[in-house]
Amino acid sequence: MRIVRADHLVLTVRSIPASVDWYRTVLGMRPVVFGGGRVALAFGGQKLNLHQAGKELEPKAAAPTPGSADLCLISAVPLDEVRAHLRALAVPIETGPVTRTGATGPITSVYLRDPDRNLVEISTYDAGRPQAPDPYDLLPPVPALDLAGGDIADDAPLDPRHVHDGLGGGNQSPALSWTGAPASTRGFAVTCHDPDAPTGSGLWHWLLLGLPAGCAGLAAGAGHGDGPQLPVGAFHLRNDFGEAAYTGACPPPADPDHRYLFAVHALDTDDLGLAPDTPAGHAGLVLTAHTVARGVLRPTFRRG
Repeated sequence: MRIVRADHLVLTVRSIPASVDWYRTVLGMRPVVFGGGRVALAFGGQKLNLHQAGKELEPKAAAPTPGSADLCLISAVPLDEVRAHLRALAVPIETGPVTRTGATGPITSVYLRDPDRNLVEISTYDAGRPQAPDPYDLLPPVPALDLAGGDIADDAPLDPRHVHDGLGGGNQSPALSWTGAPASTRGFAVTCHDPDAPTGSGLWHWLLLGLPAGCAGLAAGAGHGDGPQLPVGAFHLRNDFGEAAYTGACPPPADPDHRYLFAVHALDTDDLGLAPDTPAGHAGLVLTAHTVARGVLRPTFRRG
């Protein structure tokens, strides 16, 4: 099992209208009605479902009690703007700004209370942004390939050989091998994507298509453009650096760790209908539609 994110939490409250008014006015959440009159507060890709104290829906927590929650919420605006907004609404800050530790790094927080005296922490990441979601966690689930990297592993720093040559690295794609493709597999694609690049859509470092169904691995350096090191019929698309090849890790200075998602996609077709000049984003869309299994390794890199 691999849990990837929270979908919703339940708040037991004394007054649903009072809670809706506070969370909408103070925090900008959007009230939604669902399931025959139930009420929730939506924000980002999550929501808070509200239960009226004494009329909770089953199943429920063992001891649902108004005022027992402790929430940490990430703001999309700077904390100075948050504080000014709270002052304008005469909402007192109980504590802060103070430094805390968030799920993916240091944060700065202020604390306040909602109408039930739940503790609400409003935070911003000190790096300027939280870690982006893993894009494969947001796609329709598919079976997992057993993927191995010769010298790359989940959460382990990338070897300098796989770092951009502009940073003194070797700009070499890693060796990969895989097993466990379903019988419906007709071909493979290999990609590398950096979801933490500050672009709003990440950064594609490698897109290799046209690998035959019998392919079970690539040697180190296979991403060095099109050539005899690739199986017959395989070819590169241009990545976000404009290169029809693998381009090594190259995060901005002072950024926290970036994840480099090396993925092998088992496909239900041997021809995706894509040309070498197909934009990377469009290729990702087509890959998703034809992927029947996927293996991903997630090494990291940051500038020293």
